[in-house]
Amino acid sequence: MKKIIAIILSAITLSLCLTGCVYEDLSVKLNKNGTGSVSATVGLKKEFVDQMMDGQNPFEDKETKEIEYDGDKYIAYTETKEYGTFEEIEKALSEMTYESNDYNVPTENEIDGGGMENTEETASVETSVIDEWLTETPAEKETDDHIFKSVSIKKDGSRYIFDAVLNPLTGELDGYDMSDIFKVSISVEMPAKVTAYKNGTVDGNKVTFDLSDMSTETELYAECKTASVVPVIICGVLVVASLAAFIVLRKRK
Repeated sequence: MKKIIAIILSAITLSLCLTGCVYEDLSVKLNKNGTGSVSATVGLKKEFVDQMMDGQNPFEDKETKEIEYDGDKYIAYTETKEYGTFEEIEKALSEMTYESNDYNVPTENEIDGGGMENTEETASVETSVIDEWLTETPAEKETDDHIFKSVSIKKDGSRYIFDAVLNPLTGELDGYDMSDIFKVSISVEMPAKVTAYKNGTVDGNKVTFDLSDMSTETELYAECKTASVVPVIICGVLVVASLAAFIVLRKRK
Protein backbone atom coordinates (compact mmCIF):
# COMPACT_ATOMS: atom_id res chain seq x y z
CA MET A 1 0.00 0.00 0.00
CA LYS A 2 2.87 2.39 0.71
CA LYS A 3 4.13 1.88 -2.83
CA ILE A 4 0.64 2.60 -4.16
CA ILE A 5 0.44 5.90 -2.29
CA ALA A 6 3.95 6.76 -3.44
CA ILE A 7 2.86 6.28 -7.05
CA ILE A 8 -0.17 8.48 -6.46
CA LEU A 9 2.00 11.21 -4.97
CA SER A 10 4.30 11.05 -8.00
CA ALA A 11 1.60 11.10 -10.67
CA ILE A 12 1.81 14.10 -12.98
CA THR A 13 -1.77 13.70 -14.27
CA LEU A 14 -3.10 13.06 -10.78
CA SER A 15 -5.85 15.70 -11.00
CA LEU A 16 -7.62 13.80 -13.78
CA CYS A 17 -9.07 11.19 -11.43
CA LEU A 18 -7.80 11.93 -7.94
CA THR A 19 -11.15 12.50 -6.23
CA GLY A 20 -12.16 9.26 -4.53
CA CYS A 21 -9.05 7.57 -5.93
CA VAL A 22 -8.43 5.39 -2.86
CA TYR A 23 -11.10 3.16 -1.31
CA GLU A 24 -10.66 1.64 2.14
CA ASP A 25 -13.15 -0.68 3.82
CA LEU A 26 -12.89 -1.90 7.39
CA SER A 27 -15.21 -4.75 8.44
CA VAL A 28 -15.32 -5.96 12.04
CA LYS A 29 -16.97 -9.23 13.09
CA LEU A 30 -17.74 -10.03 16.74
CA ASN A 31 -18.57 -13.59 17.81
CA LYS A 32 -20.59 -14.76 20.83
CA ASN A 33 -17.57 -16.49 22.36
CA GLY A 34 -15.57 -13.26 22.55
CA THR A 35 -13.47 -13.87 19.44
CA GLY A 36 -13.70 -11.99 16.17
CA SER A 37 -11.99 -10.78 13.02
CA VAL A 38 -11.08 -7.64 11.13
CA SER A 39 -11.13 -7.49 7.33
CA ALA A 40 -9.37 -4.65 5.55
CA THR A 41 -9.95 -3.86 1.88
CA VAL A 42 -7.84 -1.35 -0.02
CA GLY A 43 -8.66 -0.38 -3.59
CA LEU A 44 -7.57 2.06 -6.29
CA LYS A 45 -10.03 3.57 -8.72
CA LYS A 46 -10.01 1.45 -11.90
CA GLU A 47 -9.72 4.58 -14.04
CA PHE A 48 -6.53 5.49 -12.20
CA VAL A 49 -5.07 1.98 -12.51
CA ASP A 50 -5.80 1.85 -16.26
CA GLN A 51 -4.32 5.30 -16.82
CA MET A 52 -1.28 5.34 -14.52
CA MET A 53 -0.42 1.64 -14.13
CA ASP A 54 -0.90 0.63 -17.78
CA GLY A 55 -3.29 -2.12 -16.71
CA GLN A 56 -0.81 -3.73 -14.30
CA ASN A 57 -1.88 -5.10 -10.93
CA PRO A 58 -0.87 -2.45 -8.35
CA PHE A 59 -0.93 -5.16 -5.67
CA GLU A 60 1.57 -7.31 -7.60
CA ASP A 61 1.12 -11.01 -6.72
CA LYS A 62 -1.86 -10.49 -4.38
CA GLU A 63 -5.28 -11.67 -5.50
CA THR A 64 -7.45 -8.70 -6.47
CA LYS A 65 -11.03 -8.20 -7.49
CA GLU A 66 -13.05 -5.45 -9.11
CA ILE A 67 -15.62 -3.88 -6.80
CA GLU A 68 -18.07 -1.02 -7.12
CA TYR A 69 -18.60 1.58 -4.42
CA ASP A 70 -20.61 4.79 -4.59
CA GLY A 71 -20.86 4.53 -8.37
CA ASP A 72 -17.10 4.04 -8.96
CA LYS A 73 -15.18 0.87 -9.85
CA TYR A 74 -12.05 -0.10 -7.91
CA ILE A 75 -9.32 -2.72 -8.19
CA ALA A 76 -9.11 -3.98 -4.61
CA TYR A 77 -7.32 -6.39 -2.31
CA THR A 78 -8.78 -7.81 0.93
CA GLU A 79 -7.03 -9.26 3.96
CA THR A 80 -8.60 -10.77 7.09
CA LYS A 81 -7.09 -11.34 10.53
CA GLU A 82 -8.59 -13.41 13.33
CA TYR A 83 -8.44 -12.32 16.98
CA GLY A 84 -8.86 -14.37 20.14
CA THR A 85 -10.49 -11.71 22.32
CA PHE A 86 -12.47 -8.50 22.06
CA GLU A 87 -9.57 -6.76 23.80
CA GLU A 88 -7.24 -7.72 20.96
CA ILE A 89 -9.70 -6.36 18.38
CA GLU A 90 -10.11 -3.17 20.39
CA LYS A 91 -6.33 -2.69 20.56
CA ALA A 92 -5.88 -3.39 16.84
CA LEU A 93 -8.56 -0.89 15.83
CA SER A 94 -7.17 1.73 18.24
CA GLU A 95 -3.73 1.49 16.61
CA MET A 96 -4.86 1.62 12.98
CA THR A 97 -3.90 4.76 11.06
CA TYR A 98 -4.95 6.41 7.82
CA GLU A 99 -2.36 6.22 5.05
CA SER A 100 -0.19 9.35 5.02
CA ASN A 101 2.32 10.85 2.58
CA ASP A 102 5.38 10.05 4.69
CA TYR A 103 6.75 7.60 2.14
CA ASN A 104 9.78 7.43 -0.11
CA VAL A 105 8.37 8.80 -3.37
CA PRO A 106 9.82 6.98 -6.41
CA THR A 107 11.38 8.79 -9.36
CA GLU A 108 9.75 8.95 -12.78
CA ASN A 109 12.13 6.20 -13.95
CA GLU A 110 10.91 3.94 -11.15
CA ILE A 111 7.28 4.33 -12.23
CA ASP A 112 8.02 4.23 -15.97
CA GLY A 113 5.24 2.28 -17.63
CA GLY A 114 3.30 2.07 -14.40
CA GLY A 115 5.74 -0.25 -12.66
CA MET A 116 8.47 0.13 -10.08
CA GLU A 117 11.91 -1.36 -9.89
CA ASN A 118 12.07 -4.28 -7.51
CA THR A 119 14.76 -2.75 -5.35
CA GLU A 120 15.42 -3.73 -1.74
CA GLU A 121 14.02 -0.38 -0.67
CA THR A 122 10.68 -0.85 -2.42
CA ALA A 123 10.45 -4.51 -1.43
CA SER A 124 10.92 -3.65 2.22
CA VAL A 125 7.71 -1.62 2.34
CA GLU A 126 5.52 -4.35 0.85
CA THR A 127 3.76 -5.31 4.04
CA SER A 128 0.22 -6.52 4.60
CA VAL A 129 -2.70 -4.12 4.60
CA ILE A 130 -3.70 -4.65 8.22
CA ASP A 131 -0.10 -4.71 9.52
CA GLU A 132 0.49 -1.40 7.77
CA TRP A 133 -2.62 0.16 9.27
CA LEU A 134 -1.39 -1.02 12.68
CA THR A 135 1.83 0.99 12.35
CA GLU A 136 1.96 3.59 15.09
CA THR A 137 1.84 7.24 14.02
CA PRO A 138 5.27 8.84 14.60
CA ALA A 139 5.31 11.11 17.63
CA GLU A 140 6.69 14.02 15.65
CA LYS A 141 3.60 14.26 13.44
CA GLU A 142 1.52 17.36 14.04
CA THR A 143 -1.77 15.60 13.31
CA ASP A 144 -3.27 12.42 14.68
CA ASP A 145 -3.54 9.90 11.83
CA HIS A 146 -5.34 7.22 13.83
CA ILE A 147 -8.62 6.10 12.26
CA PHE A 148 -10.37 5.98 15.62
CA LYS A 149 -10.24 8.51 18.42
CA SER A 150 -11.52 5.86 20.81
CA VAL A 151 -12.70 2.25 20.63
CA SER A 152 -14.66 0.20 23.17
CA ILE A 153 -15.84 -3.39 22.63
CA LYS A 154 -17.41 -5.18 25.56
CA LYS A 155 -19.79 -7.91 26.66
CA ASP A 156 -22.10 -7.04 29.55
CA GLY A 157 -24.09 -10.13 30.43
CA SER A 158 -26.07 -10.95 27.30
CA ARG A 159 -25.41 -7.50 25.78
CA TYR A 160 -22.64 -6.88 23.25
CA ILE A 161 -21.59 -3.29 22.66
CA PHE A 162 -19.37 -1.73 19.99
CA ASP A 163 -18.70 1.97 20.57
CA ALA A 164 -16.07 3.89 18.61
CA VAL A 165 -15.45 7.50 17.68
CA LEU A 166 -14.06 8.19 14.21
CA ASN A 167 -11.11 10.56 14.03
CA PRO A 168 -11.73 13.20 11.31
CA LEU A 169 -9.67 12.76 8.14
CA THR A 170 -8.07 16.14 7.54
CA GLY A 171 -5.24 17.66 5.49
CA GLU A 172 -4.62 18.27 1.80
CA LEU A 173 -2.74 16.72 -1.10
CA ASP A 174 -2.20 18.70 -4.28
CA GLY A 175 -4.98 21.06 -3.22
CA TYR A 176 -7.46 18.22 -2.58
CA ASP A 177 -8.91 17.53 0.86
CA MET A 178 -7.79 14.13 2.13
CA SER A 179 -11.44 13.26 2.80
CA ASP A 180 -12.11 13.75 -0.93
CA ILE A 181 -9.22 11.50 -1.99
CA PHE A 182 -10.18 8.64 0.33
CA LYS A 183 -13.54 6.88 0.34
CA VAL A 184 -13.91 4.91 3.55
CA SER A 185 -16.58 2.45 4.67
CA ILE A 186 -16.82 0.78 8.08
CA SER A 187 -19.17 -2.01 9.13
CA VAL A 188 -19.61 -4.16 12.23
CA GLU A 189 -21.24 -7.61 12.35
CA MET A 190 -22.64 -8.29 15.82
CA PRO A 191 -23.26 -11.73 17.43
CA ALA A 192 -27.05 -11.23 17.25
CA LYS A 193 -29.65 -8.96 15.72
CA VAL A 194 -28.80 -5.31 16.29
CA THR A 195 -31.08 -3.66 18.84
CA ALA A 196 -29.55 -0.17 19.01
CA TYR A 197 -27.18 1.83 16.80
CA LYS A 198 -26.01 5.32 15.84
CA ASN A 199 -25.03 6.85 12.48
CA GLY A 200 -25.56 3.73 10.44
CA THR A 201 -27.97 1.43 8.64
CA VAL A 202 -28.90 -2.03 9.91
CA ASP A 203 -29.31 -5.29 8.04
CA GLY A 204 -29.94 -8.03 10.59
CA ASN A 205 -26.75 -8.48 12.63
CA LYS A 206 -24.74 -5.98 10.58
CA VAL A 207 -24.40 -2.21 10.88
CA THR A 208 -22.87 -0.14 8.06
CA PHE A 209 -21.94 3.34 9.20
CA ASP A 210 -22.52 6.55 7.30
CA LEU A 211 -19.13 8.11 6.52
CA SER A 212 -20.26 10.56 3.87
CA ASP A 213 -18.46 13.35 5.73
CA MET A 214 -15.05 12.14 6.88
CA SER A 215 -14.05 15.61 8.05
CA THR A 216 -16.24 15.40 11.16
CA GLU A 217 -15.94 13.39 14.35
CA THR A 218 -18.53 10.59 14.20
CA GLU A 219 -19.66 8.07 16.81
CA LEU A 220 -20.08 4.51 15.55
CA TYR A 221 -22.32 2.61 17.94
CA ALA A 222 -23.94 -0.82 17.76
CA GLU A 223 -25.55 -2.99 20.40
CA CYS A 224 -27.20 -6.40 20.45
CA LYS A 225 -28.57 -8.85 22.98
CA THR A 226 -28.30 -12.61 22.80
CA ALA A 227 -30.74 -15.04 24.35
CA SER A 228 -30.03 -15.56 28.04
CA VAL A 229 -28.96 -19.06 29.04
CA VAL A 230 -31.00 -19.02 32.27
CA PRO A 231 -34.47 -18.71 30.64
CA VAL A 232 -33.53 -21.49 28.22
CA ILE A 233 -32.54 -23.78 31.09
CA ILE A 234 -35.72 -22.95 33.02
CA CYS A 235 -37.80 -23.62 29.93
CA GLY A 236 -36.07 -26.95 29.46
CA VAL A 237 -36.69 -27.92 33.08
CA LEU A 238 -40.38 -27.03 32.77
CA VAL A 239 -40.71 -29.13 29.62
CA VAL A 240 -39.09 -32.13 31.30
CA ALA A 241 -41.25 -31.68 34.42
CA SER A 242 -44.42 -31.45 32.34
CA LEU A 243 -43.48 -34.57 30.42
CA ALA A 244 -42.77 -36.46 33.64
CA ALA A 245 -46.11 -35.37 35.12
CA PHE A 246 -47.91 -36.48 31.96
CA ILE A 247 -46.30 -39.94 32.12
CA VAL A 248 -47.17 -40.34 35.82
CA LEU A 249 -50.80 -39.38 35.22
CA ARG A 250 -51.12 -41.87 32.35
CA LYS A 251 -49.72 -44.68 34.52
CA ARG A 252 -52.24 -43.92 37.29
CA LYS A 253 -55.08 -44.23 34.83
